[in-house]
Amino acid sequence: MNRRTFAMALAAAGLAGRARAAGLPVPPSGRIGFKVLRNGVPIGEHHLKFIQDGAALRVEINADLVVKVLGVPVFHYTLAATEHWEGDSFVGLDSFVNHNGAHYEVHAAPTAGGFAVHSTIAGDYVYTGARPMLPLTYWNKAMLQAEILNVETGRHYPAIVNSPGWNYLPTAEGGQIVAQRFDVTGKLHLSVWYDQYDQWAGLAFSVDGNETFEKITT
Repeated sequence: MNRRTFAMALAAAGLAGRARAAGLPVPPSGRIGFKVLRNGVPIGEHHLKFIQDGAALRVEINADLVVKVLGVPVFHYTLAATEHWEGDSFVGLDSFVNHNGAHYEVHAAPTAGGFAVHSTIAGDYVYTGARPMLPLTYWNKAMLQAEILNVETGRHYPAIVNSPGWNYLPTAEGGQIVAQRFDVTGKLHLSVWYDQYDQWAGLAFSVDGNETFEKITT
């Protein structure tokens, strides 16, 4: 992609972002998928499926990751979560995680002025803060301005967000897409990317190794 094409993509991003600001960034295909790599080696995939029923939206999220050393599995992680939305409003979450044999659950349901959260790790509590609570599932860029609910631990926290700008991002098929990078710090330490249509385009973080998500585009 040459500089002129790159500049045109950035201009389109601004227009598309304004055009889509009123609704949720649900992909036209109803699906988002990523190949997940650890230190450059594929370890599994992460998928989201969007199911619309009138004003109600259900987002089904599944991940299955296996780290191997000399062909022997040494770490296994699975995630099965379901988000519920009404219009543009997040109204619930049920999340189940197997973190290398340790099983965790997070459940969030609306209550007066906020959410009631039940978590294997964080216990039971009610969130009634001024900022909206949104789950840490990345597909909705509004998460960056919300109180973020960790779908494994059940804990919540604000994020400190900085954007270094736009760059080229590799895809799972070996291509490239133009996406805007957001570095998130505070309790979280990660980088997440969104394309010109505010679609989730990539993710990178480090936990005893470098994890990267490359978007499946075919």
